[in-house]
Amino acid sequence: MKRFLCLVFLAAAIGAAAESPLFGPQDGTNRVAIVNSGYDAMLLRVHLFRNAKKSIDVQTFILTNDECGRLFMYELIQAAKRGVKVRMITDHIASDKDRDLAAFLADVHPNLELKYYRPMGDRLNPSKLRGLMDVLFAFRNTNQRMHNKIITVDGKVAITGGRNIENTYYDFSIGMNFKDRDVLVVGPVVRDIEKSFEQFWGYNYAVAGHDLLDVRKRLEAGGFTRYETWDEFELHGFFDELSPMADDAAQIQDRFADVLLPAQRVDFICDKPGKNSRWGLNGDGVITARLRKELENWNDELVLQSPYLVLDKPMRDFFLRKKAENPDLKVKVSSNSFGATDNIMAYSANYKWRSLYIEDLGFHIYEYRPLPGNLLTVFPAYPKMKALAEQKAAAGEKKKQPYLCIHAKSFVMDGRVAYIGTFNLDPRSANLNTEVGLLIYDPKIAGLVQENIENDMRAGNSWVIARREIPLSLDKVNSFFERISASIPADLWPIRNTASFDLLAGMAPLSPGHPDFYTHYQNVGSFPEDETLAAPNETQTRILKVINGLAAPIL
Repeated sequence: MKRFLCLVFLAAAIGAAAESPLFGPQDGTNRVAIVNSGYDAMLLRVHLFRNAKKSIDVQTFILTNDECGRLFMYELIQAAKRGVKVRMITDHIASDKDRDLAAFLADVHPNLELKYYRPMGDRLNPSKLRGLMDVLFAFRNTNQRMHNKIITVDGKVAITGGRNIENTYYDFSIGMNFKDRDVLVVGPVVRDIEKSFEQFWGYNYAVAGHDLLDVRKRLEAGGFTRYETWDEFELHGFFDELSPMADDAAQIQDRFADVLLPAQRVDFICDKPGKNSRWGLNGDGVITARLRKELENWNDELVLQSPYLVLDKPMRDFFLRKKAENPDLKVKVSSNSFGATDNIMAYSANYKWRSLYIEDLGFHIYEYRPLPGNLLTVFPAYPKMKALAEQKAAAGEKKKQPYLCIHAKSFVMDGRVAYIGTFNLDPRSANLNTEVGLLIYDPKIAGLVQENIENDMRAGNSWVIARREIPLSLDKVNSFFERISASIPADLWPIRNTASFDLLAGMAPLSPGHPDFYTHYQNVGSFPEDETLAAPNETQTRILKVINGLAAPIL
């Protein structure tokens, strides 16, 4: 261990002395690189933090006290000690509620500041009663969350995309691991990202950790744990390989600098703090309106990827209108299957409306498998994480085996415009949560994003959703009752016209609607799963489908 630490600190010293290849001279061009690998996403962040000289701003929806969370904390604290101004905003509702840790971070160094977006009851960890009071008397404000994820370093480099701060986003989880997407950007657009951060930093409902009542009490009482050394942060050897690699200029050049591509145009789009001024649970936001405006220019093919597929009425009406205007428009969607989803409530809503998506909107939907055929390519750490999970199971801890879940939020329009950011295809992103992202106008870059999404759609990686074969035209009768039931809050009709289909061995893949589709694919039911994993509860999903009409605005 001593030898390893010496190598880490020596590498850090060498790295600090040399200019990072990502911080070189800028010529006024925006350059972007797509970061699909979770491991690379963490490597990039550690490298940027270690090479920061002036400022680091971080905005996240989730901050978790696990190995990746503690690595973030360690690296940001080291940067603060070097004189770098470090600011972080995390949404309160989904972040860690450890008062001792919050007190430590509030007091660790004057160069490091942490704020919480919309804390409930002005506390980090409010009582259940106080939380209930907030929900009852400020329902809209309690549900209005900051879903932004951005990092800017020295005003030169930025990252945005779907990743929060937790093991699940960086291929270091022994259970669910998110298949996500970031975009690294260098150039003038970074200034726009900084302006957005400043808006949220100055927002009335972004509260410093030391101003939260229960954290202040812990600060006054003292006695909380202070972490100093690498070992004290309890990283459990997860980053023994990654840490020295973050200071290896050749690695950074190869993985990131060499794949930065000049973009014809890049726009950063973002909501303002608070999303909108509506009292209810709707009302759009800046980013919702901008994306809808952008999609008005769609005239051929739209390729979408989102962990959730829950279109509210304005979204459904938009796609219906576009389809009526141009019946040849094509939509392909990559989302999660029953076995891969991290949100059964949202999946049940997708299941409820799936026939409409297929029959009326003409969507081609591909649902990602929890263990795709290219698992070891997209998740090289799977064997290591599986071994750790088995060790936990042998010790009596019941843990689900490692698996993948789509978390990327992207689209490609007509092969020429790409969006990468935080916006999910659900009512919460459209109307409640603040969101951010980059619109990239460049066919080459859009092509790279589309290629990655379509790879997730391939047979073996996803099941395809299509109409069931129902004899005697009973599908039309079923569709009649299904639509009536789906249009009311309590959806009681039990049968859907759609199901999941798997490509038969030796057959060529076909699109749903092709005359030979059913001879190439087999129906695997509404809720296929991987037999090696503990699956979600199918009965629960069906029940949630019945009642989720009431919860639809906050899904």
